[in-house]
Amino acid sequence: VKSAAQWRCVAGVLVLLSLGLLVAVIVRAVKKNENTQTDTDSVIAKLKCKGGDSVINTSEPENPGVFDDLTHKELKSIQEYIYGVSELKLARPKEAKINSSYLFVSDYFPPKKSEALRYLDGNGNKPAREARLIIFRGDKTPPIVEEYIVGPLPKPTYHKLLKSTARKNPVPYAHRPQGGVELGELFGHLYSVIDREVGYLLKESYGATFTHCRNKCLTSFLSSVSSAILNKDVRKMWILAKYDIEYYSIQPVDIAFLANIDGSDSSRFHIETVVYADQVYSSLQALAAAYNSTSNPINKSKVEFPKYDENLFSAMFRRGPPSSSSSSNNPQRPAKSVEPDGKRYSIKHSEITFQGWKFNFRMSTLTGPQIYDVRFGGERIAYEIGLQEIAVFYSGQSAAERAADYIDSGLLVGTHADALVPGADCPESSTFLPTTFLSDTASDPVRKSKSVCVFEMDTGIPLRRHLSYSYAEGGFYSGLSDIVLTVRTILTLVNYDYVLDFVFHQSGALEIRTISTGYIISSVYTDNKGPYGFKIHDNMIGNIHYHMFHWKADVDVLGTSNRYETLDISAEDVNNTLSSGLPHELYTQIRFNRSLKHNEQEALYKFDFNRPKYHVFHNNDKKTKHGVPRSYRIHLAGMAKQLIPENNGNEMALSWARHQLVVTKHKDDELSSSSCYALFDNRQPTVHFSNFTDDNDNIVDEDLVAWIAMGVHHIPHTEDLPITPTPGSHLAFFLLPYNYFDECPSMRSRDAIRVGLKNREKPEEGVVVNRYGNSRGVECEANLPNYDQEVKEDPTAVLQNSREGSGYS
Repeated sequence: VKSAAQWRCVAGVLVLLSLGLLVAVIVRAVKKNENTQTDTDSVIAKLKCKGGDSVINTSEPENPGVFDDLTHKELKSIQEYIYGVSELKLARPKEAKINSSYLFVSDYFPPKKSEALRYLDGNGNKPAREARLIIFRGDKTPPIVEEYIVGPLPKPTYHKLLKSTARKNPVPYAHRPQGGVELGELFGHLYSVIDREVGYLLKESYGATFTHCRNKCLTSFLSSVSSAILNKDVRKMWILAKYDIEYYSIQPVDIAFLANIDGSDSSRFHIETVVYADQVYSSLQALAAAYNSTSNPINKSKVEFPKYDENLFSAMFRRGPPSSSSSSNNPQRPAKSVEPDGKRYSIKHSEITFQGWKFNFRMSTLTGPQIYDVRFGGERIAYEIGLQEIAVFYSGQSAAERAADYIDSGLLVGTHADALVPGADCPESSTFLPTTFLSDTASDPVRKSKSVCVFEMDTGIPLRRHLSYSYAEGGFYSGLSDIVLTVRTILTLVNYDYVLDFVFHQSGALEIRTISTGYIISSVYTDNKGPYGFKIHDNMIGNIHYHMFHWKADVDVLGTSNRYETLDISAEDVNNTLSSGLPHELYTQIRFNRSLKHNEQEALYKFDFNRPKYHVFHNNDKKTKHGVPRSYRIHLAGMAKQLIPENNGNEMALSWARHQLVVTKHKDDELSSSSCYALFDNRQPTVHFSNFTDDNDNIVDEDLVAWIAMGVHHIPHTEDLPITPTPGSHLAFFLLPYNYFDECPSMRSRDAIRVGLKNREKPEEGVVVNRYGNSRGVECEANLPNYDQEVKEDPTAVLQNSREGSGYS
């Protein structure tokens, strides 16, 4: 018994020991696992991608160059100077009214090209830096708009009216662009008038009003009525009512107001026509009387205010089941770009270099993104390439809908380069550049910290490649992915977003691209609107419209003495007797003829499908060793025909859209093809582009400028809800080297891959893979900033949190 008891005791001790050992093993395993995880994190931390040797300096320069934008310091000095000019009597932003004189906007005023080139090429002094100011003179009789040149910067001592043979100055007050001061007074006055007269009607019809509406409000989409439509210089605007809910441009209601907003006294602004439920009334009072009439009842609208939640069709929340590749419980992150050896481009203030490219970038407040002094391999390809204008012309059944012809420079294009979001708008590894300008509603210079992004990316398309798989054909492969540098800005012009890219290829090609996305403008569906759009939601059609873009390309091929010629491709019949053995038999093939354009009228180009051609620019004194002119070719890849007849309605403001390509002799006065007054001045445009070619200058061996128009027609469809996707909306033009280099300059790129046989006589010995010094894999983690945390700490990096400096937006 005693022995049995002893054994039971021993067994108990062993069990306890075993349990103790088991616990120790578990604890050790857990600790080991924890240590392993820590060690792994430590390893990852050590494997961050290399910093590289590039210089990234996005700060404002102390001594700005020829193409640097106005710095914060310069803008402050401009304010200090111009507010001190007693004869201008400028009201400061917080006191400005439309019946006062006030500073509307600033922009950099580039020097004359000849002076800039002399300085850049080491043959002249640095030109003085100057600013261009637009000043509204609402307290003058009559009120006008004046443009001044202020300089020299950074300490201005003079201001002078901008004088130009290509534009008016001063400009009628009725033609001024829209701004925050005017819109504040307009809405503050007219919304109150509308609600006072017909607010009960709005509430009964739509469940909302413009004022005192809490969370059930109406807002409006504005449509300017140009002087060409009115046939006089009077300022009028359609106010198209919408539900003030995400997003209002596709939340229409069927009432619109034609407002007379002429002059500089906002108390005299009034509604002179109303369209309600497809019925026209001469005033708010006439609408109210008809609505209340019992003897002659009218058609009345009855629409419920939309219920706002994440499933509302116009709201931009993710909804619907996730794609099959990832479940909602286990989402998978998308592919990311990475810079394993750091950035291969450099930025010093506004100057950017990459793989043989060198150029300066700036953002014009008035016209948008521009690049200057564009060089490849040390040679200047272009002096200036920049956006000139964006226009969208809508059509519709009603006068309010068809008047929706938007010429976006009237909204000050460059001021709408707002926040870019890493991981969506641009790769997370991008470098972001700020823009700064003066606004009519901001006391200090407005700074937008992420207006532009710069990034290198693999397009996923070979730049060049060939595979000779067969031993008899050589047995080798050589290829190079099209790895490019992109400089991008996205302009949010009210409802539409335009992605604008400058893309630099290693072949010496430069691509300028525009891509459209954003919200469409819609109207309330009725049966008679069929020709103008499809019914794409319960009570809505998306109106047909036409997007147009205009670009300036001041091309300098090996100097400023250039020629423009086309290589005209045509068919010809040639004798085929030798091949066929039949007498007099003909064979058709294609050929080309060189056609030198001697003057600006000869250079006007309208696309003709039956007459294909190349557009070539060259310096006739600079030829290859084969006697061929070293050239650059402009390739157009975004053309569409503008269908409105010349000088009809608002077409005069778009005379630049009459031709897909126009070539002119460079003139400093012909700074831009449009103006910020084009929303209203169409009867007599401040800048009339057709005048640029009416003088028919000689363009042989001259400094030439190419003006390029692109466009796309858009008939909205259900897949444009809630927002228009970008595929299918890509428009572009290219500057392509054409007999410019001895061979494709991408042959020097170490990004290439070649696979060849070790021994052609013995292919069974295998192959050699040559990456020209580049390692094969990516074994590092990208150095990415924590964007989510940045935004939490500074919400203004993505969303406005103050009304000051808001402008139109």
